[in-house]
Amino acid sequence: MADSAGVRQDKVRFFVADLESTVGTFLYPDPPSATTAPRIPARGESKLMPVDGEVIDNSEALDGYAGAISSTRGAVGMGGTLVTELRANSSTTVFPTHVKQLLASGFEATSYSGTTLVLNPSTKAIANWTSETGEAKSPASMSIVECLIDGPGLADASRTGSKDEWLGAMGAVLATKINLGTNGLVTYESAITGQVAADLFLDVSDTDLSTFGAEPTDQGKDPIVVKGATLAVKYTDDATPHSSVIMAPDRFRNLTIDLAPNIVRVEDPTAANGYSVSPVFYDNAIGVTLEFADSSVYNAGAITSGVVMAGFKSQRAWLSIELTLTLDSLLSTPQTIKYDLPRVQYDVERANAEGARAFTFTGRAVRAERGASLSPFTVTYNHGAA
Repeated sequence: MADSAGVRQDKVRFFVADLESTVGTFLYPDPPSATTAPRIPARGESKLMPVDGEVIDNSEALDGYAGAISSTRGAVGMGGTLVTELRANSSTTVFPTHVKQLLASGFEATSYSGTTLVLNPSTKAIANWTSETGEAKSPASMSIVECLIDGPGLADASRTGSKDEWLGAMGAVLATKINLGTNGLVTYESAITGQVAADLFLDVSDTDLSTFGAEPTDQGKDPIVVKGATLAVKYTDDATPHSSVIMAPDRFRNLTIDLAPNIVRVEDPTAANGYSVSPVFYDNAIGVTLEFADSSVYNAGAITSGVVMAGFKSQRAWLSIELTLTLDSLLSTPQTIKYDLPRVQYDVERANAEGARAFTFTGRAVRAERGASLSPFTVTYNHGAA
């Protein structure tokens, strides 16, 4: 909150976000007031700001006086960064924050059965978010609000002197990177491409926003750490000599999956600020980086360091990676999430890393061949059952 001089303290803030029931229509009133809106588990790096502002030069206009005439503002969008923690949620919540971030990143829910939701990169257009019912879903856009709280305190009954502020984005789509650092937090780091909400770049008013939004019911109190995970890594190249050999890599760490969709600003003369909702295209490979140590043998000698390097040289080899995390083990059907990269072609280098020779892979999650429909990346979320 603010000190006696009225200086705003950046720490007392939060983010509220959800998928839009009508694409490109802001979910919240001006000023925001919905107490049921979900506060998402954002990290401190998160921020919203006006971006992609176009300035129209008018310096060459002549009126018989000295000096240039001022420029005119053209289109402007809303952008920024949204970084959230992966957390457990209620077993009745089919679409928690981390799933909705993927849906806003151009993924679709391709199937839902029992308690299992399967998500893949989509070729479908962004659609209205219809309900929280478990079923196949198209990609969706998102409304996002960043709030900064001023005044005597969040819980104070009388905040008449508050000067809270909010900044909103509507029609937002995301380019998301999933960070899975061994013994570290799982974070979803999203670059935002959105529209200006309520025609405001920043709203500072006497409105008390301390009660805007609420923590989702039964959301886990602690973020998920990448430990106790189930990891399966396979090496494959031509049918001979190494076809889908299970590896046991030492010191596996720092798996990063950069979805890197193609998102472009779409100019729209009918939009108040000149841009419409941007589509999301997966027309490039998904980026993958990881590390594991150079061992003398993998799988009792079938795979060696030389084989790994030869696979890079030939570009006929790939790694298959499946990482499964348990989010809540206390349910009768545990809540889990699996990240499945069936074919990662890679570049690799070997160097010293914390006392060991280690491989650093820079890979591309790809499909097998032209016309093959197998997804390059699948997220399987089982929300569990009580």
